[in-house]
Amino acid sequence: MAEDYKPGQLPYPEQDERKQFCKFHYKGVLLVLIPILLGPILLGPEVLAYRMLYLGIVVYLYYILNLMSQLAVAFLFVVFVPICGISASKIICVSYYSDLMFVTLGSIFMGVMMDVSKLSERLGMLVIGCVGSNLRLLQVFLMFMTAITSFFVSSTFMAAFWMKIAQAVILEYTAAGILVAETEEETYERQAKPYPTDPAIGIYLTVAYSATLGAMLSPFQDPNGQIYTTLKPLISVDPAGFLLLYAVPLIFGFIVIALWINMIFLGLFWGETKDMVREAAQSKDYINQTIANKKDNMGPWTTHSILTLLLIIITAILLFTRMPLLWTGWDDQIPVVNCGASVPIILMSLFFFAVPANYMFCRYYCCRQPQKEGTAPALVGWKIVNANTPWGHLFMMGAGGAFLRGYKDSKLMDLVNQTIARQGYSSTTCAVLASLLGTLLTSIAPATFVANIVLGSLVPLGIQMGVGKGGLAVPFAASVHNQFLLPVSTTANTLVSGWGNIRPFQFLLGGIVPALFMFIFLGVFSALFSSSAYKGI
Repeated sequence: MAEDYKPGQLPYPEQDERKQFCKFHYKGVLLVLIPILLGPILLGPEVLAYRMLYLGIVVYLYYILNLMSQLAVAFLFVVFVPICGISASKIICVSYYSDLMFVTLGSIFMGVMMDVSKLSERLGMLVIGCVGSNLRLLQVFLMFMTAITSFFVSSTFMAAFWMKIAQAVILEYTAAGILVAETEEETYERQAKPYPTDPAIGIYLTVAYSATLGAMLSPFQDPNGQIYTTLKPLISVDPAGFLLLYAVPLIFGFIVIALWINMIFLGLFWGETKDMVREAAQSKDYINQTIANKKDNMGPWTTHSILTLLLIIITAILLFTRMPLLWTGWDDQIPVVNCGASVPIILMSLFFFAVPANYMFCRYYCCRQPQKEGTAPALVGWKIVNANTPWGHLFMMGAGGAFLRGYKDSKLMDLVNQTIARQGYSSTTCAVLASLLGTLLTSIAPATFVANIVLGSLVPLGIQMGVGKGGLAVPFAASVHNQFLLPVSTTANTLVSGWGNIRPFQFLLGGIVPALFMFIFLGVFSALFSSSAYKGI
């Protein structure tokens, strides 16, 4: 038996635990080992380009392997991109605070307000009334409702809306004792939120991926809006015709995602999860009675819940009518400048913090006493918003924008394009390479960022290679919808991962087959599209 160590005692007594250093401290070992092993990348001839490649690989390995706090990983680009001489600090910091960041923030405010007003609970009980305790039926319901609403309104906003409802449903199942929603696994950070079980992960991923699928065919929102804006001056693209490119992959994508999530997280064929899901489905009568009792306890809808729902509907209408591609929207009427989706979302968020929660509007206008005497609280307060905002996930999404800025400023983008051009590939190979590049880039940064920075450079490259303006641009534009692999791939993934506490490797597990399927289908259809419908451009 090893002796206890006393301060000042030399030599240190032999202990068996020291032999297990890597087992208990492997994250610390990898933090040091990864940069050393990847060091030869820095010997590349294009100095700045290879520095950016090195930084990108190191940062995203830290992120995927969860080696340190996600918020710390997100800020590595702020420190090292300027030190490496790639971009100025001001430019990199500004790249974090994009329009997409504020769209996500506004959606977070809306989701927290739903919880505070108990709107998510009330809507969750309505959903349970439709699907009972059947998790697979819940998955189908959330898949179609999220996709349909994401077609018309911002997928970020609708992902937040349906994620809060999904969480409310899972909490009701847990309270009723028919589902275990949290694991007993020790979290990496002390006092962090517990990790979800496989069934909960499956439901949450359904919301994230369905928001992506719904937005894929939509002419009302990004990344299609950004893609169309970028390609329109360069290629004679008809919006309706271009969107037909995604129709077949969309239909089969629903099937693949539903089956894969069922297999991996809902125990379709094997495992203890299969028994858990089956037992939950057999508790329909019990959950219905539980929900009926809760409805009686909650009573009628409060002013707080009604005002919350009203503001959400107004926000959705403003987003839908902002700048649709098929007709003139209110943003099109504003000269010179463009109002992004952040404008209506943040505008309505101001009302979230300003409108009193226990008044119909104001006692002086409605002649109505408040439900609770005293100072009227707002619909949502900053303290609870701050506590329920996944800051680490949010800034990691911003880090994707910083990476793409460095990707351009370091000339790494030019290096990749020139490498493709030198090989003289055929049109089919070009379509595959463009799809692969788009899938890779949109896995580590939101598709809107990717389309904005990279897409325009592929049009002249296609002309240079003799495959036409759309030979590379069209397959690349299609592949940026392949947003399934990481939480940073799209804002919907970021929200779901942050609120659901889903780790990057679980996103990789849930998204690998859908991503592979969409890569093949989008690549094939975009190649046919660019070679037939736009053969002459």
